[in-house]
Amino acid sequence: MSCDLSDLAITEAYDEIVSGQETNWLILGYHDTRDKISLYSKGSGGLDELRNNLKEEVLYGFLRIENRFVLLTYVSEQVSGVRRARALVHGRAVGALFKAHQIQINASTPNDLTETNVRNRLKLGDPADSPSTQKRLNSTPSPTAQSPSSPKPNQEADLGEAANRQESERRAQEEAERQSREKGERDAADRRKAEQVAREAAQRRALEEAEKKKNEALEQERKEKAAAEAKIKAENDRKAREEAERKRTEELRSKFAELEKSGKVTLSGYITVQGGGVYFWKRRFFELRGKTLYLFRDETDKLPISKLELDGQVTGVTDAQSEVLILNSFKVDFRSSEPYYFFSDDKKDKESFVAAIGRYVSTK
Repeated sequence: MSCDLSDLAITEAYDEIVSGQETNWLILGYHDTRDKISLYSKGSGGLDELRNNLKEEVLYGFLRIENRFVLLTYVSEQVSGVRRARALVHGRAVGALFKAHQIQINASTPNDLTETNVRNRLKLGDPADSPSTQKRLNSTPSPTAQSPSSPKPNQEADLGEAANRQESERRAQEEAERQSREKGERDAADRRKAEQVAREAAQRRALEEAEKKKNEALEQERKEKAAAEAKIKAENDRKAREEAERKRTEELRSKFAELEKSGKVTLSGYITVQGGGVYFWKRRFFELRGKTLYLFRDETDKLPISKLELDGQVTGVTDAQSEVLILNSFKVDFRSSEPYYFFSDDKKDKESFVAAIGRYVSTK
C-alpha cells in the first residue's frame, strides 16, 4: 500500500515553508488516483487560508506558525473505511518526507483546526495587544474688552445745548450699562443651566453604567451557575455511562468465563484485522476457544489461517479510533510481538470482543 510522492512541486513548496519564505502552508491530495499524491495548493495566509482550502476527501497538510511546523492528516467524515485505512499508511510516508514537523494533528472537520487548538498543541501563547494613547488639547479664548469713548462737548454751543447733550450722553451711558448687566446676568444664567444639564447627563450616565455593570454581573453569575450545573450533570452522566459499561463488561466476562470452563466457543463472528507484519486490513471470521483466538478466511473453513495465544501475552487493549481514524477500532498489545489492530462492524460487537480479550490482560 505504498504511495507515490514524486511530484517535484511538493518538495519545492516544502522547502519554501521550512526556509522561512512567504509561503507558510501547503495541501496534498490524490486527484482521483489511488496512491499518487500531488500538490493541491499552497499559500501565505496561514491557518485560516489552509482551512478554507480543505475538501471532503483525504488530504495531507504542512503548516508553519511562528517558526514551528505542523503535519496535518485530514480525513473527512464522508470518507469510507478502506480509504481511511489507506490514509493511515500513506500518512506515515508523508510524515517521513516532511521531517521538520514538531507535531502531527489528525482532523475530520475544519472545526478541529481552530487557531486556539493548533497554538495550544504547539505550546504557543496568544500575542499581546499594545494599547494606544491619545492626547487632547484645550484652548480658552481670551475675551477682549472695548472702552467706550465719550464725546467732547461742543465748545461753540451755548450752555443749554451743552447741558442737554451731557444729559443725553449720561442716559445713553446708563442704558448701555443696564444692557451690559442684563446680558451678563443672561450669560451667567445660561452657564448655570448648561452646567446643570451637564451634571444631570453625567449622573444619568453614571446610573446607566452602574445598572449595566449590575446586569453584567448578574449575567456572569447566571452563566457561571449554568456552567457549574452543566459540568456536574456531565460528570454524573459520565459516571453513569462508565458504571453501565463496567457492569456490562463484568457480565460479559462472567459469561465468557463460564463458556471457557465448558470448553465451548466463547465468542465468534466477523472482524477486520491488521497486524502480524501485514499492513493491509483483512476481514476474517474468528473463534475464541479457551485462551486462543483463531482466525479463518470465512466461517466455512475448517482450519484457521492463524492463531493468537492470549494467556499471559496480552499487555493492553485500548481504543484506536484517534490513531487509525476508523469507528469501533481498537488495539491489542502483545508481550512478544507487535500490536494488532481490529475494528468491528458496530459498537456492540466491539464491546463484546474487548471484554473477551480484556480478560487476558497481564502486566507482569
